[in-house]
Amino acid sequence: MRKNGHDRNGRQRWQCDTCKATTTATIESRSRASTLRAFLDWLLEAAPQRRLGCDARTFRRRSAWCWDLEPRIHPDGVVHHVVMADGTYVNGWCLLTAVDGNDGEALAWQWCSREGTAAYKALFEQIAPPDVLVCDGMKGIQRACAETWPDTRIQRCLVHVQRDTRADLTGKPRLQAGRKLKRLADMLTRVHEPDAAVRWGGAPDAWHGRWKRMLAERTYAKDNPDDPRAATSRGGWWWTHLPLRRAYFRLERLFKDGTLFCFLDPELTILGPVPRDSNRLEGGLNAAPERMLVNHRGLPEAHMRRACEWHCYMNSAKPDPARILKQHDQDTKNPIVNDDDNEPTSQPTLGTGIDWNEFHTNTRYPNTTD
Repeated sequence: MRKNGHDRNGRQRWQCDTCKATTTATIESRSRASTLRAFLDWLLEAAPQRRLGCDARTFRRRSAWCWDLEPRIHPDGVVHHVVMADGTYVNGWCLLTAVDGNDGEALAWQWCSREGTAAYKALFEQIAPPDVLVCDGMKGIQRACAETWPDTRIQRCLVHVQRDTRADLTGKPRLQAGRKLKRLADMLTRVHEPDAAVRWGGAPDAWHGRWKRMLAERTYAKDNPDDPRAATSRGGWWWTHLPLRRAYFRLERLFKDGTLFCFLDPELTILGPVPRDSNRLEGGLNAAPERMLVNHRGLPEAHMRRACEWHCYMNSAKPDPARILKQHDQDTKNPIVNDDDNEPTSQPTLGTGIDWNEFHTNTRYPNTTD
């Protein structure tokens, strides 16, 4: 097909190179594209239906077919310097998303029941291995990264580390050791130079040297039989200051693993800046679906998930709703037939239908209890 001028209404005319037949864009295709644009404006920008130029029920009826479109981000093989990944829960489902760490461009998404290794592996297989992965440090995502991207470095989100420390020690620790340790965790976001990171790494060791006897204290079940932990303890004892131990050993492990200050590594920063937290993802791509579903509360579960998919797709590098519509129309006209399915799809033929003799026999049906 090649361009062949315009018709009297100003529409583009196309001519076939083989049969020389001409055609123009039909009104139906234009109407569907216009309806899709109005649907996305209403869905993503929370435009009230009463401002769409027609009755609300009319709009819902005209745009009902838009829920059948399936937006997808096709892998492009581009290697990104930094990738951020995290999950957000929508009506019992978990939506895993991955974005570029520098510009927030959506790269892929994956639905799952919970955050786990298999779900994150399915997400990472859609993206080329990056140099750095910024994440919250859950075991599932770390294991999936080690199996799918073995050469990718991990940067733990410092905001999540501070949040976990605050969950163990509370916002105002009662013990002096807890106050000192919480102050060390609060200093994480103030480290901007490699030398400052080295100095910070010596502070937890000094803290442990002062409070190690306190961390080693134990409480025995025989001395506290009314404590609920006495019934569940295996050895008849438990650590007296377990939250304090958990907070300390977490900071020590992350510093030794090199995931706490990976954003200061000169070998990585020479290729571009490395974020120290995942705020770009959690405050951007993952926060918008919650607001969108609040604006459109009452959607069925399938429509909720489709709305989140459209949100992720429209935040990708090159969103093209018209291409999604065109691909959907082609798939509808030419459905894919599965030849592997051996189940009959047509009406029964001779020899496989109902046999008349199965319902009519010469023997009289007994109608008594004798």
